[in-house]
Amino acid sequence: MKTKRTFYLVLILLGAGIAGLGDRFMHEEYALATGIALLMFGLYKTTQLWSMEHYGDEEKDKEND
Repeated sequence: MKTKRTFYLVLILLGAGIAGLGDRFMHEEYALATGIALLMFGLYKTTQLWSMEHYGDEEKDKEND
């Protein structure tokens, strides 16, 4: 589980770095689009992990009732 968190954190940081500084390495539009895509994917997967940790037990309890 901790490996996933670390991987998604790296995606978020990489996406932010590419969006902010990627215009030095590639066209500005491509860098911004790639950075935002990586950033949003990392945030999406991170929030899914958080919701499973916090609300996973409550949903299982509701199904058993």
